Amino acid sequence: MEKVPPTPVPVYDQQPEFYHHQPTAPPNAHVQSPVQDPHVMAAPQPYYHPPAGHPSGYNSATPLHALQRGPTPVDCPICGVREMTRTEAESGNTTHGWAAVICCCFCLGCIPYLMSSLKDYNHYCGQCGTMLATWHNSGRVEVHQNVRQ
Repeated sequence: MEKVPPTPVPVYDQQPEFYHHQPTAPPNAHVQSPVQDPHVMAAPQPYYHPPAGHPSGYNSATPLHALQRGPTPVDCPICGVREMTRTEAESGNTTHGWAAVICCCFCLGCIPYLMSSLKDYNHYCGQCGTMLATWHNSGRVEVHQNVRQ
């Protein structure tokens, strides 16, 4: 077997330069601070959060056909305001179906009417109070006809 001479490692004449950040003074560093006594601390100022992109504070609105059980911001087609909906539970077909089954099996048909998880939810506009849609416990959303779209 022949020995292969090792490849020489190239030698660089220049070492790589590293960038060292030099701290700089802010543009108005020469302006005197409003605090006269350096031992007295100024009262902290509360951080101001600018309002969100939409004047209502809700950046996005949920389409009426995509409403769920809980309140959510919507653009009301009646008054034109983006506002959080107000929801009210209502006994629907799912509630009545469960009541019938439980009544036949255990004679306790009133139990589903006491459970909010088995009820439908009506969504009302938080501004004008118009009923916009009903979320049925079956998963279907009924957008009401009096709503202009």
